[in-house]
Amino acid sequence: MAEEKVTVAAEAEKPAAKKTAAKKPAAKKTTAEKKPAAKKPAAKKAPAKKAEETAEKKAPAKKRAAKAAAAGTVSIKLIRSLSGRKKDQIATAYSLGLHRVGHVTVQPDNAATRGKINKIIHLVEVTNA
Repeated sequence: MAEEKVTVAAEAEKPAAKKTAAKKPAAKKTTAEKKPAAKKPAAKKAPAKKAEETAEKKAPAKKRAAKAAAAGTVSIKLIRSLSGRKKDQIATAYSLGLHRVGHVTVQPDNAATRGKINKIIHLVEVTNA
């Protein structure tokens, strides 16, 4: 009987050894997954440089836009309600940034803005800014 107990104990140890062996390949997979992760930061650095270059290119464009806005702008104030108006007139007022009576927006003085103003001229008050 003592020998049988030893055999049972030996059999119990063998599956435990197999479980340990099963864990080792899983650990190898984890290290394999970590290697591509090391390559990813290198890829992230390249777009960061592009973002810096685009920021430098955008800076002059902002200055031009500021000069253009200062040169010709129009101040528009909604003086009549939009309730009961046609859908296209309401949409035009919203596109100009006018949502309720008393709202004032400053828009660039160009053909597109003038066309929008002419569509709802009976609802707004326009002054040169």
